[in-house]
Amino acid sequence: MIACTLFAFATPALAEPTPPGTVADRADPATTEDAAAAQLPRQRDAPLLVGAPPPVPGAPGTPIPEPVPGGTLGPPGVPQGLRWTEDWSFLADPSKRTSPLEALRYIPLGSDPRSFLSIGGEIRYNYTYFSALNLGAKGKDTLSTLQQRLRLVGDLRIGADLRAFVELGDNREFFDTFATPPNRDAADIMQAFVDVTVPLTANSKVTLRPGRFEMPIGNGKQVGLRDGVNVRYIYQGIRGTYINRGVVRIDAFAVKPVTFTPGAFDDAPEKTRHFNGVYIATAPSLLVPSLGVDLFYYDLYRENARYVTKIGTESRRSWGVRFAGRTDGFDYDAEGTYQTGSFAGERIRAWGVLLEGGYTLPSGPAAPRLGVRANVFSGDNNAADGTIQTFAPPFPRTPLYSDAGWLNFSNLIDVFPSVTLKPAKRLVVVAGPDFFWRQTAGDGVYAGPTNFPLIRPVGKGRFVGTNYNLQGDYIFTKNISFRLFYTHFNASEGFERGGGRSSDYFGLWSDFRF
Repeated sequence: MIACTLFAFATPALAEPTPPGTVADRADPATTEDAAAAQLPRQRDAPLLVGAPPPVPGAPGTPIPEPVPGGTLGPPGVPQGLRWTEDWSFLADPSKRTSPLEALRYIPLGSDPRSFLSIGGEIRYNYTYFSALNLGAKGKDTLSTLQQRLRLVGDLRIGADLRAFVELGDNREFFDTFATPPNRDAADIMQAFVDVTVPLTANSKVTLRPGRFEMPIGNGKQVGLRDGVNVRYIYQGIRGTYINRGVVRIDAFAVKPVTFTPGAFDDAPEKTRHFNGVYIATAPSLLVPSLGVDLFYYDLYRENARYVTKIGTESRRSWGVRFAGRTDGFDYDAEGTYQTGSFAGERIRAWGVLLEGGYTLPSGPAAPRLGVRANVFSGDNNAADGTIQTFAPPFPRTPLYSDAGWLNFSNLIDVFPSVTLKPAKRLVVVAGPDFFWRQTAGDGVYAGPTNFPLIRPVGKGRFVGTNYNLQGDYIFTKNISFRLFYTHFNASEGFERGGGRSSDYFGLWSDFRF
């Protein structure tokens, strides 16, 4: 079945993200470096800042970013996490180049300035340390590793309506005590697709994208990027986008996830999974000013799915709605999902609610934002009743809780009060505790993106533990950025009796994109 997904107009990955960032309210993007820094509070082309305002439709008084297939167009001359959302067309005038590398970002092809070849790349080093990678579920699993991500991007434009995009990648990790598969994938094709656009009216168009591509959807939470490791989520299939500028955007897709294996040029779509969907987003002004409304439907099929008591074939359908907005210093993002389908001969009836909001003080040093996130994801309170009630997102952005990515969106309640500070134009700091409970004591605690049963806490108590998070993001130049993240997970008594334990995570990455 074809799934529906709404893509909010001001959202970028991200975000997903999922996802290029939009120009935020707090900075004046007078230069390309300022434009890059202005994206810090709500960027979605990398995992969202853990306490930052969610990406929302255009704030009052700010222009709505130009929607493009897969995201929104980034500021001119600023490298994005989703590379196909970059805008280098202004380099048709060579006098606007600010660095020698920009000669590669616009290589003219003929007399039409809309026809050009753009070559870019990325070098990222990410050091991570876990005192317990699986929170005690798999014995001694201390991990210290350095990840290396290399990318080479080619973007060919032929006029306004035809594009071919290729991204080659090489992914390594060094000094590891044991392998972590998403970080190991020798030279391979990360993305390769064609965009064919058919204009319908002056403000509307349809674009078909067959090939291999990244695909964060909506706010990038349930279908994210997995940017904390070297290899992001990648899909192969077809995606279609209808855009009626200022009115509605509709995305429909039918894809298979792409597996990653250590050898060179050997990645392929999975035969045992498919992911289809539709996402519809209305422009804020169509309903209520500053309020965007999304509707979505996902259809995920996978063999060998596993929950606490069973392994089997799963066909899971997700139906959801999202409301997001920003006005008078307040921002809010509310999303609800109901899931149906079947697993191992049993029916699925599950649900999830994702809430996030905050208030940014209009004046004062460091532009503080006081925020709170509260999520509830259902669990299975009776393994013998023939109904699976455990919520399972398709491809979750596990850094929703922490860059450590320990926990999934299954049988979990979390409440995260946070403070976000911007002590300098290019620096954002976020801190706060994240409290976790099981939604039902009859189900376990599930691990990161695999949705693998991690720990079955002992006792009737539902409290799982607390993350103490500290995050800093710094944009040094429009090409170079840094991230630091520290989390201490303090396990509850019941979690420890079930075999789990407390853990520390430290991550530091430097990212160069051109």
